[in-house]
Parts: sequence; C-alpha cells; structure tokens
Amino acid sequence: MVPSQYRILVAEDDEVNAQVVRTILQRLGCAVDIAQDGSIAVELFRRRTYDLVLMDWQMPQMDGPEATARIRATPRGEATPIIATTSSRDRAECLMAGMNDVVPKPYRVEKLRLILKRWTSWSDPESSPTSS
Repeated sequence: MVPSQYRILVAEDDEVNAQVVRTILQRLGCAVDIAQDGSIAVELFRRRTYDLVLMDWQMPQMDGPEATARIRATPRGEATPIIATTSSRDRAECLMAGMNDVVPKPYRVEKLRLILKRWTSWSDPESSPTSS
C-alpha cells in the first residue's frame, strides 16, 4: 500500500458510490473522508485541510451547489479544487455553481486519475519507478 499523499473530501450520499470512490482513491494512494450530505462536507472542510473535494450535485440536507458556495466562503475555500460528481448536469452548469471541473458517474479509475493529475501535484503510484 502506498502511503497517503493527498487528503480528499468526498461528498456522496449514495453508500455504494461512496464505497466505490473511497476504494479507488485509496488504491491511488489518497486518504479519503466521506460526507453523506453537503452540510457534513462543509463542516469537515472547516475542520481539516483537503487537497481536493469531490462534490455530488444532489444530496439531502444541502446540495452540492450550496455546499460549494459555503466552502468557497471559507478562508481556504477558493484555493481548494472542487470537482462536481454527477451523471445529469453539464459542465457549464457545474462551473457556474463554483466548481472547477466535472467527473461523471459512475466513478471510473481512469477519470479519477485524470482529475487528480489535473488539479493536484499528485503522481500516480503505478507509474512511479520502484526502487531496488
């Protein structure tokens, strides 16, 4: 197992989707916190530093756009990439809501790998040379 080099906050209310994305990100060497709704995501963001946020669009209590606005209003909020996770919204709508990018559902290793490379200085542990 690769030591966790990046901390990712995942706001995802669907338990199966949350487990899938957690497993993928952990295999990619990331530490992952899951928030079951937007209000929990905002609270976690206020208490911890994250390298990236994956934000579901539709959630109970507080949806993705509202949670994004509240995170953006925090001191670190503008500097942290927030990536929309959705199967039903287009990119322009997500960008207008304050998100930096979109990763479509269902979650796929290749798409998450690209998002990490694009929005952080993450390096793929599978492509790193191994030392002897």
